[in-house]
Amino acid sequence: MAATAVGATRRMLRGLPRIALALLGVIWVVLPLVPEETGLRFGMAFRVFFTAALVLGAGFFWLLGRERLPIPRSTAGVLGSIALVYVATVGFLVAVATVSPQFGLPEATEDGAANDAVTRGKALFWRNESACFQCHAIGGRGGTRGPELTDVGARAGARVPGLVAEAYLAEKIKQGMLHRYKVPEYVPMMPPFGQIFSDEQVEDLVAYLLSPAK
Repeated sequence: MAATAVGATRRMLRGLPRIALALLGVIWVVLPLVPEETGLRFGMAFRVFFTAALVLGAGFFWLLGRERLPIPRSTAGVLGSIALVYVATVGFLVAVATVSPQFGLPEATEDGAANDAVTRGKALFWRNESACFQCHAIGGRGGTRGPELTDVGARAGARVPGLVAEAYLAEKIKQGMLHRYKVPEYVPMMPPFGQIFSDEQVEDLVAYLLSPAK
């Protein structure tokens, strides 16, 4: 009876590589295709995490198929191993959430006009492809690698002498880390979005950042 159960388990485990490949396809092909409108965003860091979890899970089931498994020498060793895995898993999840935060799409403004620059800028800021929110926070939501932008309108006009807030923000967005002004508390790492965004998109972002209704 036991031998039959072991044999069935091993036959099941032989199909593990096919299952793992199918799941990898879901992680790297299907998840990136999930529409933004669903509010679900699976960034690179999350896909790497899912892949690592899949590899670890496959390794666990592979160990189950071995003839002999190492027997823990003590209860303390077993509990310590469990605690180590738990701390490592939770720590990695917290690190991923800190470095690459994921948020649902913000609610639309009441007017929600399609031609409204603030509305378009808001959508652009929180769009996963733009990734602005992964480095900058607004209203307590977003990343911490770049300056907090909730009250950026009150500071932007004093960054560069002779540049009003609107002009400074447009320059900073276009030039990124190449801009003459560097925020002292942060490592310059912002890409020059002038090579990515159109002039209209930059204007929309500036309108959103200067809007008091962020």
